[in-house]
Amino acid sequence: MPRFWSPDTRFRTFAWIVVIALTVLLGAVSARWLGDAPPPNKIVMATGQAGGVYDSFGREYAKRLSTQGLRVELVNTAGSVDNFRRIIAGKVDIAFAQSGTYQVVTDLEHKVSGLAAIYYEPLWIFVRRGIRIEDKIPYRPGTVSLGPKGSGTEAVAKDILAEEGYDVASPAIVNLPSVDARRELIAGKLDVAFFVTSYRDPGIIELMRHKDLRLTSFRREVAYTRKFRGLTPVKIPEGLLDLKDNIPAENITLLSPSALLVARDTINPRLVELLLKVAQAVHGPGDLLDPPLKFPSLEGVDVPINEAAETYLTSGESFLSRNLPYRALRWVLLLKLLLLPLLAVWLPLLRLAPLIASWRKGRWLKRYYARLRDVEGKLATARWPNELRDGINELESLRGEVQAVSRKLPLQQQQDIYHWRLHVQLILNEALERLGRMEAATVR
Repeated sequence: MPRFWSPDTRFRTFAWIVVIALTVLLGAVSARWLGDAPPPNKIVMATGQAGGVYDSFGREYAKRLSTQGLRVELVNTAGSVDNFRRIIAGKVDIAFAQSGTYQVVTDLEHKVSGLAAIYYEPLWIFVRRGIRIEDKIPYRPGTVSLGPKGSGTEAVAKDILAEEGYDVASPAIVNLPSVDARRELIAGKLDVAFFVTSYRDPGIIELMRHKDLRLTSFRREVAYTRKFRGLTPVKIPEGLLDLKDNIPAENITLLSPSALLVARDTINPRLVELLLKVAQAVHGPGDLLDPPLKFPSLEGVDVPINEAAETYLTSGESFLSRNLPYRALRWVLLLKLLLLPLLAVWLPLLRLAPLIASWRKGRWLKRYYARLRDVEGKLATARWPNELRDGINELESLRGEVQAVSRKLPLQQQQDIYHWRLHVQLILNEALERLGRMEAATVR
């Protein structure tokens, strides 16, 4: 450390510290404020229950994103509400969620942003034959499953039951995962079970094939959708899901939230574009319930819309995302962050370096000429030989000091050193002549 902070190197060390600090600061500022920070190479995505549709879509997204150079860590959760809470807590970056459930969580700092609605996710209410939701019968304890705690299923089921006049704190209410609810419904242990999932869920078809169970069709869908803005009527014509076995056996009207893709509000805009491109590839073709080219869409998103997502879905992707693959895009933006400090700090510094060097040279020379002047003053006022000898010794010492320093100076500054040495020699010659005269006068 003393070597780097010696009087000779102190200025140079301090200058390097300042320049490096400015470079890092400008890189951080550009990453924070210019919106063009390099996108990540890894994200954490919250899906849903293991084996569910969110889990299935999560694996599909992860596979497609990995081909673009983005690693995805999938996390199984209880469902939509749980996913919102994980985003707010900063535990995940991306998540699937269900419209109509964001209002259940507390997001005072608005950390959640909506990217798009990606498909209809109907509410399926299966009941035992002879039971109707509208009848408001007193259910046995533990016979009405609303889905796991923290799930979107639980949130929408409670809203509908409360509107129908049921006590959502009744002993009849239980919270079972989809697999357990399906098993106990088939076994006759449950009277009612709510599921919010895609028709692709094999468990839904299994329940529709069961003769002792009935899928609830909403006759008053207009009333429900006006009371619950997050729900959309979805009609399933007779035989749509299985023509051979005629499933469903009659026309059915379901209420459907939209499945959403949501993220942290700090998500990188380039990552948003990549996610929405994947969403278009996965959901754009449509299916039995979703019209082609309907999704991804901003319609049905009841979460604050992410600005980059809104721009992408209304105006298209950015120039960089359109012309560069994600892997190259990361390196281009990284290079941009490196070039900005280079242009803002290093190039001006290189232009100023000669001026700074000239200023330092002048300052350095002034300091030694000031010392030379002090010694010359002492020699001029000396009255005795001993005083002259002390001044001459001090002059020799100063000359030796400058000679040692001169070895470290660049060639362009050696001319100044030679000039300084000539001036030293001039003063030294005058002092020696005067000393000689004093000694000669003393001998006489």
